[in-house]
Amino acid sequence: MNKKILLVVIIILSSFAFSCDTTTSKQSSKKSDLVIAVIYKTLDEAWFQEESEAAKNKALAMGAKDVITIDAKMNPDVYLSALDNLITQKVDGILICVPDQKLSKITIDRCKKSNIAVIACDDPLTDDEGNYIAPFVGIDSNQIGRDMTSLMVDYLEKNNKLSDPNSSGLLLMSMDSVSSCIPRTEGQLETFKDRLPSFPRENIFQAEYNGQSEKSFYSAASTITSNKNIKNWFVMSANEAGTIGAIKALDQSGLAENAVAVGVGGYVAKDEFQKQNSPLIASAYISATEVGEIAAQELMENLLLNKNIPDKYLVKDKVITKDNYKNLVIK
Repeated sequence: MNKKILLVVIIILSSFAFSCDTTTSKQSSKKSDLVIAVIYKTLDEAWFQEESEAAKNKALAMGAKDVITIDAKMNPDVYLSALDNLITQKVDGILICVPDQKLSKITIDRCKKSNIAVIACDDPLTDDEGNYIAPFVGIDSNQIGRDMTSLMVDYLEKNNKLSDPNSSGLLLMSMDSVSSCIPRTEGQLETFKDRLPSFPRENIFQAEYNGQSEKSFYSAASTITSNKNIKNWFVMSANEAGTIGAIKALDQSGLAENAVAVGVGGYVAKDEFQKQNSPLIASAYISATEVGEIAAQELMENLLLNKNIPDKYLVKDKVITKDNYKNLVIK
């Protein structure tokens, strides 16, 4: 009788051990077959090209079998079609920068239903009240706006650029359709008003664009043409493409020589700094590589180690000028 009981116990333990080994084997196989995707709202801009490449390389180095890179071309239909294809392919995780934040909820709903991990890069995924509904890797938008504005005002005061405020204008290139950019513009405007309380409020202009230099050019050109009394323009933007577009519009209008501009990003600044008389005096350099690598690392650690993804990771900036930009590694 005791021998029979012992035999039953051995069989049960053997079955359990086999089951555990099979489960472990399946889990290990799954982790070695990880496929992730990166979807960016556009890959026309140098920033997103570098960030997507950095994310891909980091994920592959950490053991991903494949990384699928998709350009949404600033088109919601292209984006949603790509998202559905990735879900059909059963990818394990996605790094996302949406072309329109109104797509946030549908993105999260579809990914949750298919148990796909998601991290938002650069532009957060938000609900109707602006609350984050997915982990986010990006920058401290408001503080960068304030820092760059203070730098500009210091320059204007030091170089006697405020002697004729009535013929001077502040041009804020804004992206109110992207929630992460709104605090940047707010920080710029609040700091400018605080530092220069007597500056004519009627000479402060805000022009909307979609993040691309071409749209910025047309929006800035319209504002400049409509305000011919302004001869000295001070330009700030939500990203560097916005600043560059505005500079081109000023150049076309023959007003670039007296203009002063600052940017955010640092990826086109190096080209402007090489020009003899560019209005661009400084830019907040942010490493797209760092954003991409951190996002990919957090996603892979979640998939490989079940590590919780932080709700928010903010990358710090460095101010670059014509004097120091060559010391930074800018691709």
